[in-house]
Amino acid sequence: MTKNSARKKAARAYQAAHPGTTFPDALRAVTDSATSTPTAPPARAGKRQPSTTGIDPQTEAAAIEALTALARSTRSDGSQVDFADTLADILVVVAANMGSVEGLLRGRPTSWEADLIHRLITGAAAEEDLPARRTEPVRVPLDIDEEWDRFGLADLAQEAFDEINGRMLEVDDESPESGALADEQLAVDELEASDRAAYISAFTATARQIAQEHGITAPTEVITSSYLDNQPAHEPDELEERIRYAAVVRTPHPITDSNATELMEQGVRRTELAAALRAAGHDYRARVARVSS
Repeated sequence: MTKNSARKKAARAYQAAHPGTTFPDALRAVTDSATSTPTAPPARAGKRQPSTTGIDPQTEAAAIEALTALARSTRSDGSQVDFADTLADILVVVAANMGSVEGLLRGRPTSWEADLIHRLITGAAAEEDLPARRTEPVRVPLDIDEEWDRFGLADLAQEAFDEINGRMLEVDDESPESGALADEQLAVDELEASDRAAYISAFTATARQIAQEHGITAPTEVITSSYLDNQPAHEPDELEERIRYAAVVRTPHPITDSNATELMEQGVRRTELAAALRAAGHDYRARVARVSS
């Protein structure tokens, strides 16, 4: 049994002991109980500490040095460059990398300095043109467990697993029937993993298409998080969040060709969507049976 399969089995057992718990919450519970956060080691002597402003002094010094070099630059005829235009263009790109002008100025948005910087940037470039000026990769987050639970697919896989588990209780553990049923449970896990991978692939393609529609030429990456991975979720900036939401809305359902998000926004509940999948013969038990036959 793989590490992920073992965690899923533990999560399903946790759900059985805690009725009403969603599958992602059960995964989180068994993951949290199996891990602990180590105490951070003491800082080593001589290690550079951040300033009280949050600005790294060396980074600030490097920025001053670079801007000073730009200000001293000259054209081919020896005349001084237009530093104001260059600085405005730099701030436009920085704002684009932060996701928006507001994202750039979030540290103190109501200051008079922020007001002047806001006017400078928006005077140099329209807000809708910022995505095309981005130079850093766009990192779009995808919480695959949240989407799976929202689609009702976690419940479908669990129902299939539990149905097989019920049959296992009726046979001897050492019998060939028990081994065959264990293979069916593994097939359920493999089918679910395949569906999740297919959805991630479709979501990634959709997110990249949306990024292109925004005029973004910087690379677009999808950062997938799962309770099974024990990885912190990526916190998106404003642009990344807009792309994430649009991709969730536009990505087709991982099993059917329909757009599940659009159906739910029209009032179709998760339980109704799951029922529709069962009626269409897409539940995991039926699919395992087809694969096994």
